[in-house]
Amino acid sequence: MKLEDQVVSLELAKKLKELGVKQESYLHWVDIHDSWFLGSKADYSRTEQERMVSAYTVAELGEMLPQYFSTTKVEPFLWEGSVLEVGNIEEFSGDTEADSRAKMLIYLLENKLINHETITQE
Repeated sequence: MKLEDQVVSLELAKKLKELGVKQESYLHWVDIHDSWFLGSKADYSRTEQERMVSAYTVAELGEMLPQYFSTTKVEPFLWEGSVLEVGNIEEFSGDTEADSRAKMLIYLLENKLINHETITQE
């Protein structure tokens, strides 16, 4: 399995950063000369680190999500996730489990359904 398949996509990583999610992760997407690369913070210079976006792993996203979520692999390259709201189920799909979880987290943050302060920068 490729490393890129184990972390959130660049597009969703940028959205999570935009929403103020703490940029604390094991891996990061970094912009070097208008090309994005995946690596650990230690692999890059201080200047490059300023252009980083957290590339959260499935496990890191799972720690941020509340207990009432689930993800399921429904096809070889399709993951579905669901969030149980009061009398409602919201569903999200992604090419990877990380993307499915990221979409759930974005939904919960945008709709103020989780405690924003626990996962965002102060």
